[in-house]
Amino acid sequence: MHRNPHTNTSLAAVLQALQSTAAASFAEAHPLPAVVNHSLEFLDCERRAVFEQEWICVGREDEIPRHGDFITHEIAGVPILVVRQRDHEVRAFVNACAHRFACLVPESKGSAKRFTCRYHAWTYAISGELVRAPYMDMKTGFDQAEHRLRPLQASVWEGFLYVTLAQQPAMQPSEVLAPLCDQVVGRYDMACYQSVLRESMVWQANWKNLIENFTESYHVPIAHGKTFAQHNKALANYVCGEDSEHYCYHYAAQPAESGPGAAHPQNDRLNDEWRRTMVDFCVFPNHLVTLMPDYLWYITVQPLGTDKMQATWGLAVPPEVMAEVAAEDYDDWLAEFKQYLEVANEEDRALVEALHQGSASPVLPAGTYHPIERNLWQFGNYLARVCKP
Repeated sequence: MHRNPHTNTSLAAVLQALQSTAAASFAEAHPLPAVVNHSLEFLDCERRAVFEQEWICVGREDEIPRHGDFITHEIAGVPILVVRQRDHEVRAFVNACAHRFACLVPESKGSAKRFTCRYHAWTYAISGELVRAPYMDMKTGFDQAEHRLRPLQASVWEGFLYVTLAQQPAMQPSEVLAPLCDQVVGRYDMACYQSVLRESMVWQANWKNLIENFTESYHVPIAHGKTFAQHNKALANYVCGEDSEHYCYHYAAQPAESGPGAAHPQNDRLNDEWRRTMVDFCVFPNHLVTLMPDYLWYITVQPLGTDKMQATWGLAVPPEVMAEVAAEDYDDWLAEFKQYLEVANEEDRALVEALHQGSASPVLPAGTYHPIERNLWQFGNYLARVCKP
C-alpha cells in the first residue's frame, strides 16, 4: 500500500500553497492544491475556521411544520437538534443532555411534546428548559433553572434551515445572500417548494471534492448521460454569476419549454426563459442546490476525515407539481424520483472519488480551468479567505 505523501503536510505549507493559488486571476488560475484535500492539519483548520464559524444548512424548514417537530444533524462533530416552537419560531440546541452529555434525541426526525434523556430521565421542554431531574433534590443547592439545553443560533433563508456554532456570527444568511436572491433565485420562491425526501450517503472522498464537482457543469454532457444531460443544455449557454465571498452560481436554459426541467403551466412565478432555466448554486461553505422550475435538489456536506465525507440530500417540488400527484400514485411517483436522483448520485460518486484518488499522487500536472468552471475558482478564493495563516 502506498503512503499518501500529503497527509502529514504542515498547516503552514498548505496555507501558503492555498494563498498562492488564490492570488491568481481566473484566466491564470490552477485547481486547488492537492494537499488541501489530504493534510490532517488543514482538516483541523477547516473545522475551526469553517465549520465552527459559518452558517451550515441542516435541512428544510417545512420538514418541521408543527410545534414539537424536530430534525437532528451534525456539524463538525457537534450533534444538533432543531425544533419548531409554539410561537412558530425555530430554535436549535446542542443535542446533548445537560447532565452528563448523553445524546438526547437519537432519531433523525420526529415530533415530541418533551425530550427525555434515556440515561437518567432528565426531561426538557421543547424550548430547552429543564423541567424534570429525578432525585436531584438529593444534591444540596441544585437549581433546575441553571441547567438547560445549550442553545445555538438558527436562521431561515428561502425555506432552508441554517445553524451556526459561532456564539457571535459575523453576519446573517439573509443579509449576505440577498444579492443571490434578488438577482437570480428569488423568482423561483424556493420556500414554497414542498420537501418530499431526505437521505444520507457516505463517499470515500474529501468534502471539497463534492463541492467542486457540483459547482461545475462542464462534466454534465459527459458523465450524466442517464440523467441531467438529457436536458440538452449547451455548454456555450451557461452563465457564471458574479464573484461573491458567500456564494457562487451558474445557470442555463434548456431548449424544451415543457416536460421535465420546465415550469408547470400553473407556475405564475417564472417568466420567459426562466421558465426553463436551471440554476446550480453553492452557499459557502457546503450547501449545494440544483434549482429547477419543477423541483429542487439540495445537498449539505460534512467531512468525516480527509478521505471520507457524509452528505445529507433532499428533494422538494413546487405546489403546482405536487397538486397533480394523485394520492394513490404518490409512492410510485416518489420512488421513481428517488431512483433518478440516486442514479445521478452514482454518476457523480465515481467522479468525486476519482478526484480524491488522483489528487493523492505526489506528482501532478499544474491543471487548468474551463471557462464555465469559474465557480471552482470562486470557492477556492473563499477557502483561502477564511483559512488564513
